[in-house]
Amino acid sequence: MITALLALTAPLVFAAPPTKSGPESPAKSVAIRADVVWLGDGRVLEKGVVLFSEGRIAEIGTNVSVPAGVETIEHKGFLTAGLIALHGYTGGQAGEMRDDARPAMPNAKIGLVFDASSPDVADARAVGITSLLLTPNAEGVAPGLTAVVKTSSRRLLKDEAHLSLVFNAGGLVSNREPTSLSGAVAMLDQLFAKPTGAVERAHGGSLPCLFEVGEPADVLRAIDFAKRHDLRGVIHGAVLAGEVADQIKASKLSVIVPAIGVGERRRNLKSVVALAKKEIPFGFGLDSPVNNPADLRLGAVMCVREGVDAKVAWNALTSEAARIAGVADRVGTIDRGMDADVVLWSGDPLDLGSRVIAVYVDGARVDGDKR
Repeated sequence: MITALLALTAPLVFAAPPTKSGPESPAKSVAIRADVVWLGDGRVLEKGVVLFSEGRIAEIGTNVSVPAGVETIEHKGFLTAGLIALHGYTGGQAGEMRDDARPAMPNAKIGLVFDASSPDVADARAVGITSLLLTPNAEGVAPGLTAVVKTSSRRLLKDEAHLSLVFNAGGLVSNREPTSLSGAVAMLDQLFAKPTGAVERAHGGSLPCLFEVGEPADVLRAIDFAKRHDLRGVIHGAVLAGEVADQIKASKLSVIVPAIGVGERRRNLKSVVALAKKEIPFGFGLDSPVNNPADLRLGAVMCVREGVDAKVAWNALTSEAARIAGVADRVGTIDRGMDADVVLWSGDPLDLGSRVIAVYVDGARVDGDKR
């Protein structure tokens, strides 16, 4: 049996206890004074202090009163919120992230197969990624539900982040229905004609959708479907989504930019510039472990060099990514009450010469220099 992907009608409940993946020290009260603090909302603090307590950010500012006995770390560099990688399979247990027999499993919860002890998760954590949007393989028409996980524990931030719906040819196979894109849309129409479970929640607007696409024509097909069924959510998979930016803007959907690597075509990067110019909300996908986790920051930097405003690109890695993932109330910005998921950098994180000095998740140091 495929453990997590067999729940087709009754919703599953994540009941396993949290399992830490070996932070250097348990979460405790600590204050960090950094030369520069990027809050994630456009504000920047010079010589800012961030105080952690019980895994949350307790105080921020330039004149924070640090309680007696609390360790204070002096950091000669930048402090930011942790990076959020949208779209990927990092930590997914082999053989349990797909089911070749059924094209529609809308209630399957991918978060149940997340393994925080995977080396792939450690690799992501090492480059400053503190949260991941875990996604089902884009096969069939409705492969399941996405989840938001942290890179330091098995604790889920969100076990139902999106309902995944597939509109590209990659979801088709020759030995089962659907065998055509029109057949896939017809099958999805049938699901939404009598919606139940996750489909009903998506149809009612309480659950956003992840529209898996490829070509610009797939984007238009997904937009039409979303309009007909009154759906909201985010598009992923079209490297040239910016070439239909006007239609995306009108749809009010967001975009997950597919993973960007070394040697990316300028046309693809210009597509991201077009999204930014239209002020379409977007974040960056990674599709790790296929791609190196370092590609997440690299992709943002390449887009900046092509013309995307640096603030917009950084938000796409943090605060905007958190909003797209549905966890903006927990992560993505440096603010009181937010989870203490932060990264210390040697310099400007949008300078590829800067390196990660330390990574904190829920206030505990989980990676970084051993010096």
